[in-house]
Amino acid sequence: MNDAQLFLLFVLGIIILTTVVSIITSIINRRQFINKINGLWPKQEKIEKFIRPNAKYDYQFQTYSDNYNEHQLIDDKTWSDLNMDALFQSMNFNFTALGEMRMYATLRRMYKVNNKILLKRFKEDTSFRNQVSLRLGLVGKSVYPHFPDQLTPIKCQKIFMLAPLLPIISLIYTCFDASNGILIFVMACIINIILSVSLKRTFEQDLKTIFYTSYILKQCKNLTEIEGTPQVDVNFNHFKTARYLSGILAKVESTDFVSAFVLLIKTIFMLDYLIFHTIQHSYYKYIDEVLKCYDYIGHLDNHYAIALYQESLQEYCEPEIIQNSNTHQQLCEFNQLVHPLINNAVPNDLNLNRNILLTGSNASGKSTFMKTVALNLILAQTIDTATASQFKYVPGLVYTSMANADDVLSGDSYFMAELKSIRRLFNISTKNQVYCFIDEIFKGTNTTERIAASESVLTYLSHLPNYYVLAATHDIELSNLLNISYTNYHFNESIKDDSIAFDFKIKPGKANTRNAIELLRLTQFPSDIYERAKQQVKDI
Repeated sequence: MNDAQLFLLFVLGIIILTTVVSIITSIINRRQFINKINGLWPKQEKIEKFIRPNAKYDYQFQTYSDNYNEHQLIDDKTWSDLNMDALFQSMNFNFTALGEMRMYATLRRMYKVNNKILLKRFKEDTSFRNQVSLRLGLVGKSVYPHFPDQLTPIKCQKIFMLAPLLPIISLIYTCFDASNGILIFVMACIINIILSVSLKRTFEQDLKTIFYTSYILKQCKNLTEIEGTPQVDVNFNHFKTARYLSGILAKVESTDFVSAFVLLIKTIFMLDYLIFHTIQHSYYKYIDEVLKCYDYIGHLDNHYAIALYQESLQEYCEPEIIQNSNTHQQLCEFNQLVHPLINNAVPNDLNLNRNILLTGSNASGKSTFMKTVALNLILAQTIDTATASQFKYVPGLVYTSMANADDVLSGDSYFMAELKSIRRLFNISTKNQVYCFIDEIFKGTNTTERIAASESVLTYLSHLPNYYVLAATHDIELSNLLNISYTNYHFNESIKDDSIAFDFKIKPGKANTRNAIELLRLTQFPSDIYERAKQQVKDI
């Protein structure tokens, strides 16, 4: 046996050994992955407990929002005021990046999760849930695809398509000239490694999206074959090439010898680049079907996530829509309503049949109550869920003006930021119901002008058709000025000895207690300050 034959035998042995080890490792990893997936639901856990640095939850929303009436969406100010990012994360039990992007868009009111049969199946059918979860888990979150932009064909450089043949030709040449053949092989490998690394830097994100799409197509087909899943109008025969090649496209993340060797082989023969152009046209020709698969995966993933989110809540109900409510007699009614992000929150009951002016002490619960109502109106209209024992409502848009702040970059003071926030409430062009939530209106200016401006704005809003306003203020004077167009409700507290207690229950009428001065004493301000402040209140 000559040197060339020994070298080829050595290479063949390495390939066989690597293949065997890779298969065994793959079987073990798959078994562990299945056990992990199946254990998530009983433990009410997410597949990942961290936020990926490459996460682009809002991409789908930003891409398609122009196709929707901007006044039908949750605007940025309302999203920020209600801390919707935190709500999104609390319900993000999605397995896939597509599911996360679709859920974000859902909360911005672009979609609705409303397949009750599918939700019920996830909750009650363990076998169905485990099968679907596994397929969704195999899609994963490694890529947040910028579709359809990154599915646009990229021009193929023919010279780079020929480069992978060099190592193969050099190996064949070793049969005739071992020493020169090996030298040529090494040089060809070095050239291809350099080319491969260079090309990956140029097309890395596009490569990832193409590879990720192959996983999606494969798992979408597998999901449609599971009994009980919805069907999708896609001819998967169009994507046979992509499906067969998807296994080669797996990203190597481990640092063991086998993974390193597989990565080396892919780099030497420029497999990623070759496959990138091979499969690209096989499904770009059917881009509409590809996008249907994207949406199908996101749709299924969202229903799993919402089903588990509902199971994780201490209490929830399916909201009831109030039909044909053309008057303000009943817009929203709820029992045992709580904030969806607060554990062991105090529940409240109320019938919103008139505009409400909330008064009360600091930290008594006014802002939290308003956010609770606003959040549940959004949840009701997106995922058919309310954190209450009963929730009835008239569908409508939700706008807030709450957590205002000055903006150093734009030069806006606190008051200017507040003016802009409230001003946008006048420009909502819609025939639908509009819910406005305003917290501590005009607190950025002096008392006299604040009361005058607040009364004028709140009166104006109360006269706009289909508007419902829930506003909170520390200015008790507004309770009397607005008692014709607004119903007064309040939150209060009780002070005993050196402690202050809040019950966080909403009550009819205006507030009759104040706690700011007492808080000076309870937080151990100098007694001179406390006594002087008490006297000043009496004098004023």
